[in-house]
Amino acid sequence: MYKELGQKLSSKNIFSNAGFSIIEIIFVLAIIAIMTSLVIPRKDGFSGKIDLENAAISIDSKIKLAKSRSISALDGNKHGIHFEPNRVVIFQDDIYVEGAAENEVFIFSDKIEINLISLAGGGDDLIFKRLTGETENFGTIGIRVINEPSSSRQIIINTDGQSSFNTFSISSGSLIQNARHVHFDLGWLINSSETLHLRWVDGSESEIISNDIEIASYFDAGNNIFDWEGTTTVNSVEQSIRIYGWEESGSTILCIMRENTEEEKLYVYSDDGTFNFDIAVYENNGVQVDVDGGVMTIK
Repeated sequence: MYKELGQKLSSKNIFSNAGFSIIEIIFVLAIIAIMTSLVIPRKDGFSGKIDLENAAISIDSKIKLAKSRSISALDGNKHGIHFEPNRVVIFQDDIYVEGAAENEVFIFSDKIEINLISLAGGGDDLIFKRLTGETENFGTIGIRVINEPSSSRQIIINTDGQSSFNTFSISSGSLIQNARHVHFDLGWLINSSETLHLRWVDGSESEIISNDIEIASYFDAGNNIFDWEGTTTVNSVEQSIRIYGWEESGSTILCIMRENTEEEKLYVYSDDGTFNFDIAVYENNGVQVDVDGGVMTIK
């Protein structure tokens, strides 16, 4: 077909009845242009998703590298990661210093951006403790394809300094087994509540013991960060729980850490003096999201 088209276009009689007319040539070129316009965006979109996966793997590996260096106390220092929209930087010591000689900078593809930095304590830095690799800056890092915002990944870091981008959201009523570190996006602000309740029950739903936490007493001065940690004796066994929360886009992200070995059923909910707001139900084989208006992310 293309050979025949070339022969006819090279003919001196291109405008004759034996060749193609101008209208026919324009029609063919228009079809080619339409086909090209359909193929190129798909190629760009596919390329963007590949860059997204590569960026997620890269960020996760840099987090693990910084943690490893802190555990070994490389150069006698702790190490951390500084996040910016188009890059991450591995740095040393407690404070990130722009341009420091020891900084290691990693820049993403221009198709990718970090669109969410939600770390406990605020700020853009994730710092690991020497020897243990633990962190007080646990939270979530979100990345996405700039021209396709729906294509995104999240990297979650827990208090042990462990990171993973293989996380998922769970809707109300789903039971997740062996969940030790759980984030709840409440969909509302917990600082509007008065009390956070931890209520343990037996197999017949009779209360064993409860721990009622006055919410206002565990917020920081700016009323943005909630941090409570305590031990409750349940059936003669001490159970330790830490609950940490922060505000994000008009909602409280509540992180609950509870040992897997604790088997008694536990209800977690809050109240504002009038109404109760369900958060979660822990059973001996997992945790069930029971959030009024929110979702749960498993780590």
